[in-house]
Amino acid sequence: MSPLWRDELHITLGPDRAAIVRFGRGIRPAVTSRREIACAAPALDEAPWAKAIESLEAGLHGIADGKCDVRVVLSNHFVRYALVPWSEQISDREEEQAFVRHCFAQTYGENAQRWAVRMSPCGYGETQVASAIDQALLEGLERVFRPHDARLVSVQPLFMALFNQWRRQLPPSVAWFVVAEPGRLCVSRLQHGAWRMLRAVKTGEDWQETLTRLLEREYLISESGAERGEVYLCGPDASGEADLPGWMVHPLRAAPDTGRVPEIILQRA
Repeated sequence: MSPLWRDELHITLGPDRAAIVRFGRGIRPAVTSRREIACAAPALDEAPWAKAIESLEAGLHGIADGKCDVRVVLSNHFVRYALVPWSEQISDREEEQAFVRHCFAQTYGENAQRWAVRMSPCGYGETQVASAIDQALLEGLERVFRPHDARLVSVQPLFMALFNQWRRQLPPSVAWFVVAEPGRLCVSRLQHGAWRMLRAVKTGEDWQETLTRLLEREYLISESGAERGEVYLCGPDASGEADLPGWMVHPLRAAPDTGRVPEIILQRA
C-alpha cells in the first residue's frame, strides 16, 4: 500500500445533525467507522452554524485520529448562492474573486465582502454558479481538524454536491433541479444545460406547497415558452411520490454507503 495514500473522512454538516464516515486507504476504500452527532440549536445572537461546529469538534475524538484527508459537505442553511454572468473582462483569479463578490453584494449587501466565495466552473461563455460561506465558518472547520492531524482538502455546498452527482441524468431541454432540506429549498432551472435560475428559500412543513408555488411563478416569468420541463428532486420524500400538482417529478436518491453524498442532511428528524 502506498505511503502517500491517506484515510479519508467524509463529513456532512447541517444545523441539527452531522454525519462522519471514515474510509480506510486502498484502491477500493472501505468504510471503517461512522458516527452521527446531534447539534443543538444556535442562540439568537449566534451564527446558524455555530453549534454545529461545536458539536462536530466534540464528536471528532476517536474517529478523526491519525492522518487523514477531510471532505466536508455543508447544508444549504450555511451557504448562499448566486448566478454569475460570463465576463470577457476577467483575466485572472483575483479579478474573478472581485467580480463574484460584486455579484453577491448586489443581492446580499456589503456583508458579502467578508464571505469566502467560490465559483463552480462551467463551459466557455456560460453563466456560472457561485457559492459563499462565512469566512469564520471556514476558519472554524480548519481549526477543529488541526489537533487531529487531519487535512481539510474540500468544502462543498450540498446543492453542488448533489447536482454534480446527478447532472448527467438531467435532460438536455428544460429541467428543474431541486434540493429540499428540512426548512430549506434550493430550486434551479437549466435550459439546454445552461443555468437560468437558482433560488434558495426558507420553508416549513408545507415545503411541497411552497415548492409548487415557486415552480409555477418561475415558469411564468421564464423564457422557456410552452416547455414546462420536469422536476428532479433530492429531498426527504425522494423515496416516494412528491405531491407537486401539475408537475412530473423524478425522485433522486443518494448513492448508498459512499459517505460522499449527504442523505442525512435531507432527512427529517
